[in-house]
Amino acid sequence: MKIGIIGAGRIGGTLGKVWAAAGHDVLFGMRDPRRAAEEGITGKVGSFAEAAEHGEAVLFAVPGSVLLETARPLTLAGKIVIDATNGGNTDQPVVRALAAAFPTAYVYKAFNTLGFENFQNPTFGTERADLLFIGAPTQQEVVAGLITDVGLNPIYVGDLDQSGALDAALSLWFALSRRFGRHLAFRVLHDGRA
Repeated sequence: MKIGIIGAGRIGGTLGKVWAAAGHDVLFGMRDPRRAAEEGITGKVGSFAEAAEHGEAVLFAVPGSVLLETARPLTLAGKIVIDATNGGNTDQPVVRALAAAFPTAYVYKAFNTLGFENFQNPTFGTERADLLFIGAPTQQEVVAGLITDVGLNPIYVGDLDQSGALDAALSLWFALSRRFGRHLAFRVLHDGRA
């Protein structure tokens, strides 16, 4: 799959490298593509607009406070858009504002409840970590596949109205990481009944 990564820091850089190793065609979008080598980014690099154009799926890994301003000039219609940001400064959750700004995109929130270390190494002994995500059911299986390609178990929580659940999971992750370190993740245990 063609994936555009908007932001090549710890989250975007790590996920892009893992997806490229899994066989995806990744293009990293950077504010200044000339800085790719010094930031440890290898592979295809371009502007934010080039990454958005390239991707069938586009991951945003920029500060939440600049997500909407970064996204607005981009062409995202018909694309799977994954918000991996935290924070923001809107009156509504940033992911919902993103979906409102791009009504023909398939918008999801994922990769924001764990630290980047868990994308580099998603296993704990013989156990694989779970990753919570939200968004419309329409392209849910595609997003779940991208999560699986990182080595994580995808756990679909629901539509974008469940953004508070992901925010709560993030807060819990940060609280626990102060005690146990950043290579920390969650497992959802259930008996298989819906």
